[in-house]
Amino acid sequence: MDINHFENSVLVIDDETFVLETTAIILERMGFKHVLTAESVEQALHMLANSQPVIKLVLTDLNMPGADGLELLRRFDDHGYQGDILLFSGEDSQTLRMAENLARARNLSVIGAIAKPLKLAALSVILSAHSPQTSTLEKQSDTPWITPEMLKSAIDAKELETWFQPKIDIASREPVGMEALARWPNSALGPISPDVFIPVAEETGLIHSLTYQLIEKAIKFDKQWRDQGLDLKMAINISMDSLHDTSFPDKLDKLVTDTGGKLSNLQLEVTESRLMEDLVRPLEVLLRLRMKKISLSIDDFGTGHSNLTQLRDLPFNELKLDRSYVHEAENSTRSAMILESSVDLAKKLEMTIVAEGVDSLEAWQRVEQLKCDQVQGYYTAKPMPGGEVPAWLASWPELRRKLFS
Repeated sequence: MDINHFENSVLVIDDETFVLETTAIILERMGFKHVLTAESVEQALHMLANSQPVIKLVLTDLNMPGADGLELLRRFDDHGYQGDILLFSGEDSQTLRMAENLARARNLSVIGAIAKPLKLAALSVILSAHSPQTSTLEKQSDTPWITPEMLKSAIDAKELETWFQPKIDIASREPVGMEALARWPNSALGPISPDVFIPVAEETGLIHSLTYQLIEKAIKFDKQWRDQGLDLKMAINISMDSLHDTSFPDKLDKLVTDTGGKLSNLQLEVTESRLMEDLVRPLEVLLRLRMKKISLSIDDFGTGHSNLTQLRDLPFNELKLDRSYVHEAENSTRSAMILESSVDLAKKLEMTIVAEGVDSLEAWQRVEQLKCDQVQGYYTAKPMPGGEVPAWLASWPELRRKLFS
């Protein structure tokens, strides 16, 4: 957070006068110009509605008489508060983390939790890592708005591209696969994120033509790389819409064959949270894909609500741990235990385990100790256009030496 440019109000909420006074002093020493204090939820909500400059940062305790900090979070959500929230309390770290999760579930911007007594150094670390929260309207204005007609024109003109991110084997430290990722880098509005255009495609039925086009492009790159002696598994994300189409396996077979690809070199990734919405209808399609020797991967594992029996009975042979598992395990014993149990589960089901979001050597070492099989993340490579993959592969031995020396 750039406090030199933070001209909005900061609100501190606690029922202890001494805590309010000392925290206000700390914030003023850090450079905040408008520090407000409240001893109750009602007083805080009144300030939130009437303060000028507007309140963009709230530091709140969890334990207060009358209405506690958890009720405050709920009422912040009801009032549509768009600023940042920092929790501070004498509660244990597990309770603080659970409160963080509750706030985020309410779509509130929680930038962290810190134990009492509040210390300037610890507060500075948290605030310096975050920028002031942008309002919902400001976010919406920054997001390109696209129509189905715009997306259809882009698909027809083959404007969408396939980029790739390497999957690295932990034991050998060698690239073993590439995940194909949809990109729209050169629209009339500039680069458009998949988070924007994929939902439009799914809601309008364009996802089928988009999927087949991206698969075709990925397979063409795969064939080029194999012709150069590069043997890499090709992973491609597919929508649940494809798994509800019983003709999908045969159409995919024909497309891959006509493009010069190999079905056995293909791996399809399905997001766990979408998969668990309906298991009966996609099961036939999944089984047909496995019978064609296509590998299947559960993507973003940990973001849904998996039933372990269902996982046992589904024909998947790879499990991709969501990046939040990797990141949160560093600071949370509970998250670390969940990560460890997920790896153990996958091992017992004889599944390959891929850790996503490995963005540092420490994260690599953590998943290596847990005996994950492969990693993806910015530590080894960011997504890149297909034409850059051979050069990256050629540079990997030197890059690997620098990363692990």
